[in-house]
Amino acid sequence: MFGNSNFLGFVLLRDAEWDQEAFFSRLKEKWDIEPKNLENKDDEKIFVFNAGDYLVSLAYYPTPVPNGEAEQNAVFNFLWPDAQQEVAKHTAQIVVSVCNGMSVMERAKTFVKVCDSCIDDNTIGIYTNGTVYAPAFYRQNADMLKADALPLLDFVWLGLANDDGKLRGYTMGMENFKKLEMEFLNYSGSPHEFLSFMLAIVSYIVEGDVILDDGETIGFSEDQKFKITLSDGIEFNDRKTLKIDCKL
Repeated sequence: MFGNSNFLGFVLLRDAEWDQEAFFSRLKEKWDIEPKNLENKDDEKIFVFNAGDYLVSLAYYPTPVPNGEAEQNAVFNFLWPDAQQEVAKHTAQIVVSVCNGMSVMERAKTFVKVCDSCIDDNTIGIYTNGTVYAPAFYRQNADMLKADALPLLDFVWLGLANDDGKLRGYTMGMENFKKLEMEFLNYSGSPHEFLSFMLAIVSYIVEGDVILDDGETIGFSEDQKFKITLSDGIEFNDRKTLKIDCKL
């Protein structure tokens, strides 16, 4: 159902230029990743190398992401009000992918480290997990890896929507970890509390490699027993999602 869980993202660039030597320098200096078996395709800026057990590829294209796709998905970043206008300014991209290796978690960490190393003054955003991250936000979360913490918000995007006066939330990126995407319904607290609650659920599932099943309940106290239902997605009309009803 979930394929090979290859991590894929697009580093959006303001100007059609990429200093690959600076990228490899940042990758080594910040993350101590020394590329192995490095291949460079002819004169093009396409690089393939091994980072430990993981196969990394980067492909620079002096063109924007086609069909306005990045701009359309930038709207889902509710933390970045000007995302669509800023993303529309990108003229080039670096396509980043990380695959192979036995550990999905280590593959995710490697992906974040590689994307973080792509960020410089020419970076407008990181398009992954169905939205576009602001560079500073992505880097701030990536830096958590330096403290042996997980950059969960780089791993999985948490979306918010208003639904008849109640908050509705959803994940984008759980499928990379071979989990179903989740939708959270009928939350009546503050947006900040809601995000913290969703992040706690994501942390529990991703860090513990937990599988939630239809008909179960979940919560973090005796008073919390939220029902889990598997059904057609609300935010995602092309797949089934796990719904967590947050109404107490």
